Amino acid sequence: MDTADQSPLIPAPTAKRRYGGVLPEERQRQRREKLIEGAIEVFGTKGFHATTVREVCVAAHLTERYFYESFKTLPQLYLAAYGALREQLMQRTLSALAQAEPTPLGMLEPAMRVFLAFIRDDPRRGRIMLVDSLGVNHEVAAMSGATARDYSAMLRMHLHRLVPEADQGKVNLDLLADGMIGLNVLLAARWMQDGFAEPIDTVVHTNLLPYRGMLALASQSTSQSASHAD
Repeated sequence: MDTADQSPLIPAPTAKRRYGGVLPEERQRQRREKLIEGAIEVFGTKGFHATTVREVCVAAHLTERYFYESFKTLPQLYLAAYGALREQLMQRTLSALAQAEPTPLGMLEPAMRVFLAFIRDDPRRGRIMLVDSLGVNHEVAAMSGATARDYSAMLRMHLHRLVPEADQGKVNLDLLADGMIGLNVLLAARWMQDGFAEPIDTVVHTNLLPYRGMLALASQSTSQSASHAD
């Protein structure tokens, strides 16, 4: 045979080895999820600054080498844990809003109730999202701020119906929305610090009081405008 006609030997692609029928990438994803679950447990009970890599790995039932497979630092893991909780909360909020009455108070009440129930049903979530999130690093603080802005943007869509003065340029709705979300977060944090002693209905109604006040002012302003028109 002419050696020039011989095809070069091309190594066959190496098949990825499965363990228990699971590809390596999927096993790594599963380990990452376990680390996030372990992080929520430890960060949510001890706090970020009292947590070690080893404690998270023990909670996740993994060795420390698997921590560094997915994360470089504890703050990076905290960011992932916060992001997972943020996604859960947003999904629950959007689901509640999809079934809500399309009025300002009709939308605000279920959104607040979902948020309050989210931290009451698992206080670890509140510790991670409301207490330690601003003291980890700038990336976590930025995500915390982005979460607040997401809810502020949803709130702003309704505030123009509660604050007629905004149409006259007398009120900055962006500032007002940020301030109201801040108020709601502070009330929730205080409720959590008090061990959720107050019934959730009381806390929801307390949170809604400023909005009811704005709605009353809006109704009064509308009535006065109608009277002047007559």
